[in-house]
Amino acid sequence: MSAVDLTLVGACGLYCGECEVYVAFSEGDLEKQEEIAESISRQFGAEIGPEQIICGGCRGPEEISFCAGCKIRPCATARGFATCAECDEMDNCETLGVFLGTDMGKAARRGLEEIRVLGVKEWLVRKGGGHP
Repeated sequence: MSAVDLTLVGACGLYCGECEVYVAFSEGDLEKQEEIAESISRQFGAEIGPEQIICGGCRGPEEISFCAGCKIRPCATARGFATCAECDEMDNCETLGVFLGTDMGKAARRGLEEIRVLGVKEWLVRKGGGHP
């Protein structure tokens, strides 16, 4: 069995290839980066500029990670897990729970549930980020 490239797999269950921040940045879509920045600024009452809409993937270089302050990835890593789907405490986790209550978190929960059923390799293949 070949190794799985987890670069675009968030420990939270998100697939970076479907993330608007990752896609806009990787495609150099400045207009979309501006739209995302405006949306985030409105939602969270924070001033986010388009230059902050950068990301090389959840496991990519930290200097270009949109979620640099993520507490989920370090938790999973410390427990030896690729994703939270492997953790018996997933359904009651305080660290993950806050995030799963957001709009983006709903997609993450679906991802984690799919990973539990399929395994991360097959899930990644179905998302288009892996090789059969």
